[in-house]
Amino acid sequence: MGDQYQLTLKNESDQPGLTFAVYTVIDMVTANAETFPLAWQTKRLNKGNKVTFSWTLDYSFMFSTQGAQAGAVWTENGSIDVKDSSKRHNSVLLDYDGDYLFKYNAGAHAVKNGYVYLDTTAQVPKYTPEAGPSVALAIAVGDNGTPSPAVAGNSGINLGHQFDLHPTYYIQAGQIEQGQMADLTTTTALQKVVFDPGVYEAYWTLTEENTWVSS
Repeated sequence: MGDQYQLTLKNESDQPGLTFAVYTVIDMVTANAETFPLAWQTKRLNKGNKVTFSWTLDYSFMFSTQGAQAGAVWTENGSIDVKDSSKRHNSVLLDYDGDYLFKYNAGAHAVKNGYVYLDTTAQVPKYTPEAGPSVALAIAVGDNGTPSPAVAGNSGINLGHQFDLHPTYYIQAGQIEQGQMADLTTTTALQKVVFDPGVYEAYWTLTEENTWVSS
């Protein structure tokens, strides 16, 4: 496991029923496919309370039998661990034999620091909005390193997906569900959170004026 990051969020807002969410933006390159950051870690907080989210930069691929679209909640149907520095584990193949299955695709892509790859076969069904398939990159959260999907996009027959493992973090408070897909080009009230090199902790407060303050 890599270094553990921690992000503490505190609620000082008078607005009731707020859920605090962390989004992770990772570049996912796929031909003709939109990608959506997910509400990756969430917690409902009353005024005066705080939560600490933690994670390590350990990654997995996931697939789902649903389409990816803003506002929907994405749910995974299967997963496999990936590692950018491993020739055996840096690329994965999504196949279909009556059901989807992941398998490592050793040697399909050269090892490149900060990049992992997901390809699909000719047996994968044609994409539909109702049945997908869609794929996601997950990042390990909590002390146990449980994979949680961070960014999802649509997939299909004979496609290649490249993921750039240089995450950017955003926080938001509102009416948000865990795993809900967001269109960050239209979403408002997001606050970018930056971890400088060698820094693994951050603390942000939502004030009574509903503005974010770092401390």
